[in-house]
Amino acid sequence: MSCQGSTMRVAVIGAGCSGVAAVKACLEENLDVVCFEAASNSGGLWWYRDEEHEEDFDAGTVMRFTVCNTSKEMCVYSDFPPDKDWPIFLSHKKMLQYIRDYADHFRVTPRIRFRHKVVDVGKDLTLRVRNLETGEEFEESFDRVMICSGHHAIPSVPVIPGRDKFKGRVIHSREYKYTDESIRGKRVVVVGFGNSAVDIAVDMADVAEQVFLSMRRANWVVPRHYGGVPIDVAFSKQLFMFLYDYIPTKVSSWCMQYVANSAFDHKALGLEPQHELLAQYAVINSALPEKVLNGQVKFRGEIEAFTELGVIMDNVEEPADLVIFATGYKNDVPFASSVLRKDGNFPLLYHRIFPPEHPRIAFIGFVDVNACMLMISEMQSRYAVQVFRNKLTLPSSNTMLAEVVMKMENARRFFVPSPRHAMMVDQATYIGDLATMIGVRPNFRRMLFTDPWLFYAAIQAPALNYKYRLEGPHAWPGARDAILGYQSRMRAPLKPPMRLPRSERKPQEITLLTVVVLVVVLCLAVMLTSEFPLFSAVIWCVGALLF
Repeated sequence: MSCQGSTMRVAVIGAGCSGVAAVKACLEENLDVVCFEAASNSGGLWWYRDEEHEEDFDAGTVMRFTVCNTSKEMCVYSDFPPDKDWPIFLSHKKMLQYIRDYADHFRVTPRIRFRHKVVDVGKDLTLRVRNLETGEEFEESFDRVMICSGHHAIPSVPVIPGRDKFKGRVIHSREYKYTDESIRGKRVVVVGFGNSAVDIAVDMADVAEQVFLSMRRANWVVPRHYGGVPIDVAFSKQLFMFLYDYIPTKVSSWCMQYVANSAFDHKALGLEPQHELLAQYAVINSALPEKVLNGQVKFRGEIEAFTELGVIMDNVEEPADLVIFATGYKNDVPFASSVLRKDGNFPLLYHRIFPPEHPRIAFIGFVDVNACMLMISEMQSRYAVQVFRNKLTLPSSNTMLAEVVMKMENARRFFVPSPRHAMMVDQATYIGDLATMIGVRPNFRRMLFTDPWLFYAAIQAPALNYKYRLEGPHAWPGARDAILGYQSRMRAPLKPPMRLPRSERKPQEITLLTVVVLVVVLCLAVMLTSEFPLFSAVIWCVGALLF
């Protein structure tokens, strides 16, 4: 379908956190966008539904007790700061409210056709859509398609001998919403050792007689906060990002492993992983250590077989009433199977977005990251729309495919082999690369001289999303104030207000002498950058840490 001489028509599939970001990016470029959403409202996984929402109950959602593992300033869109009075870690209700407020504020909601399910995406970009209210199916053609439905459609459940004779109950974590009295006094086996598995085990521990965590391999467990500071804030400062490319991965992993062991002695509990922390996404949970130490949760190896009354783990039969497979999802998009190629579990997508053979289709949010998806989905959407508008160009299909294969091989060497890790990206590096191509990555050297106040605030802050609205396409006038005000928004919900560590002080508390000395030190770093990049980066960080 040609769009020359008319407004380009774009279909967005899904109205979760990725879909609303995609629609908003299209609206910024004045594209004619339509969003199809199977549910009766927006929010995707963040919209918790139980039996009371019968028409949407079958959809995957968060659990009733879910709280975001990422602090509120690190899980937001780049031009929509969270309410200052909201807690530092947002409940699923607050996350849902945030996504819907964003959709309403930027006039995304009127573009969404609710209760419309896309059942097929043709190679010619003709969509077959089912109206779930009437049962009617129809076809509609578009110039571009953005698939934002995620990868939580088809549960992945291992085949284990003897399951057919097990008299207890077996479910996937997709079906688990909350613990009720039916669990009291029962013995439960949770299979898996990711965030969902651990969250479920902790939730059930106070009600069930015994909870076992059955795992194929050990994993690192890190707390939500470290030294009273959210762990993502403590370890993602822009200051550290300057050194990221120069520090060996082993050193970065060792630092994070030290933090993990300070909260949870993995070796003492026989849970020390055989891989570095950064080779697999760590579990983020502050409550697990207590449940393990008081015996409510016990670790076991993978299930070898089912019996009538339990399961065999580590060559020992354990009685069990309920087995929950928190084993993730298959990396499939059933309605787009004709346009998505994979090598094993690895989706063949250029920049994790474009199928090389179908560059008019963009997959948004089809990655895995141990952080909030909003930042990645938004940057992917901004990049994809720039490509749609021919403001950025893609290489040939063969060139794209060659790069995808190269990155696939690198990922297989670095990450622990598993379906989930086939989709892993390093958030900071990935977003930064996309931002550079779009032209929205801030120039910190220039900022040092043009706006030293903002420069100092930015490098002392975590890797805030607002910095990608300071300049370039669709810059936001409020980005500077959002960066300067992030500390006050983080402190606001704490009663009484707490003084943050020295490295978190507001720029207003810095003396003139400190600023002068810092500028001198950083000027030296700038001058040495071309010849001595590592030495320069060290000066940048040491100078900022000292002052």
